Amino acid sequence: MSSLLAHAFSSFTGKGLEYSRKAAGLLGFFLRAKLLGQRMPLIASFKLTYRCNLACAACPFHRLSGMPGSHMSREQALRSLSALRSMGCRIVVFEGGEPLLWRDGAYGFSDLVQEARKRFVCVGATTNGTLPLSVPTDVLWVSVDGLKDTHDSLRSGSFDALMSNIRRSTHPKLFVHYTLNARNWRDFPAAADMLCSLKQVRGITVQLFYPYNQGEEDLRLSPDERSDALRIVLTLKQKGYPILNSGWGLASMVRNTWRCHDWLLANVEPDAGITVGCYVKNRGKIVCCECGFTPVAEASGALSLRPGSLGAGWKIFLS
Repeated sequence: MSSLLAHAFSSFTGKGLEYSRKAAGLLGFFLRAKLLGQRMPLIASFKLTYRCNLACAACPFHRLSGMPGSHMSREQALRSLSALRSMGCRIVVFEGGEPLLWRDGAYGFSDLVQEARKRFVCVGATTNGTLPLSVPTDVLWVSVDGLKDTHDSLRSGSFDALMSNIRRSTHPKLFVHYTLNARNWRDFPAAADMLCSLKQVRGITVQLFYPYNQGEEDLRLSPDERSDALRIVLTLKQKGYPILNSGWGLASMVRNTWRCHDWLLANVEPDAGITVGCYVKNRGKIVCCECGFTPVAEASGALSLRPGSLGAGWKIFLS
């Protein structure tokens, strides 16, 4: 009995210390940014590779997989992680392409995650869900873009594979990420019901499709569709669905009335280039009225001390 109690106490204190470390890291960031006026990125979108096993309709990046500089080496990745830490960044989210495909010789994606966790408050990844979800990230997002037929039409017929992997996952903080577009926004209520029935899914985040003008015009939301889609998400959130975006963030995205602090975001490309600012910077034409990047809206809201955005950040990165 005494050994069990000692183990429980050790586990509890260990989790408490980890939580305190993360909370202190984020509090320190906001004190420096808010009180001292220091401009530094909070979150990094870290694209390890453009390589992918799918060819999703909304994604402009898999088309670049054969280009020079489309896959980062381990040495480049470690240098980039250290550079982000020196810039003051606190959160890194690995993306692609498909980040779980990343490999450099004997080193795989999980090795790189462990290196990142030594440097940052929180490490996440966004995956298409077709590979086993056994990665040591603090947070893991799986992209789901509708019910089976819709998702398959948008994401290379991957629905059955990702659902199977979600059901088998033991990741402690697995979220679903849903990108609303003209072909899938009407699916969202039924898709949310389906996802909420899975015990492995801890919550849902949404953003809106942004047109990169690479042949995906049929996915562009009209202003009315954008408004209707966001109001549906807001209604479900108010009914108690585990939608992690804040109510303020969702409402402000209808007409993009929020004040953008784009310097809160750093973007890392597979060639190890780092830029600070809008997600579309150096990737496409920036059209602010069509912005759908809810993470930047929520980070900007948190900097403005919006309670909903602060709460959303706590639930995703700290709870």
